[in-house]
Amino acid sequence: MIFLVFFSKALFPQDSLKDLDQVYGLDQTLCNGKKYTYIQPPGSTGHPFLVSPAYFVGSVSLGPKCYRDVILNYDIFNQQLLLQYADAKGVLYVIEVSKAWLKGFSLGSKNFELLSEGREPGYFQVMGKGSLRILYFWRKTLKTNDVIGSSNFVFSAAIRDSYVLMDGKLKPYRTKRSLIRVFNPEQRPAIKSYMRKNKVKIRKSSDEVMEEMITFIGNLR
Repeated sequence: MIFLVFFSKALFPQDSLKDLDQVYGLDQTLCNGKKYTYIQPPGSTGHPFLVSPAYFVGSVSLGPKCYRDVILNYDIFNQQLLLQYADAKGVLYVIEVSKAWLKGFSLGSKNFELLSEGREPGYFQVMGKGSLRILYFWRKTLKTNDVIGSSNFVFSAAIRDSYVLMDGKLKPYRTKRSLIRVFNPEQRPAIKSYMRKNKVKIRKSSDEVMEEMITFIGNLR
């Protein structure tokens, strides 16, 4: 529900898609990708996307250029950024945005970067700036449904893996305690005090709260 409320304002009217190729002239850098062909297993429930099957207004950074007001969705099951556009005749296409020049993208106020810090490159939601940031990696699983009379497969809710990016290294955390232990012992009392004073809840706090927290911690260094 939180996701749907957050993104509802960013939904893009279908009629406006016809203007996209006029804005960018079907830029070959932007539209250079494979056709999105993933088909959900027959009888499956749920969807593979971060929020919903609906597409949203966002932006994509490819090389030195940022394309704004493009129509995107994020398939977190297959880890593909999708671009929807229409040609001059109004025919809709959906492609997987090529990772060759991709630096990052945004959906609403959520910012993502393609990172490969000690692992296979992946999309991470990013909060904060510089060498100290909070990162979320979003994913889904697809499981067989054991309930008699129900669908064959079901997509899980979006699963979030949380990290601190510190000096080029990913440090995972799951709880308030494990987050605090990421940092140097001399910093921990101030971090603990800040989290208590500002009522920071690791699993429930907004992106804005987490960004303010990591900015505060960065100023301790």
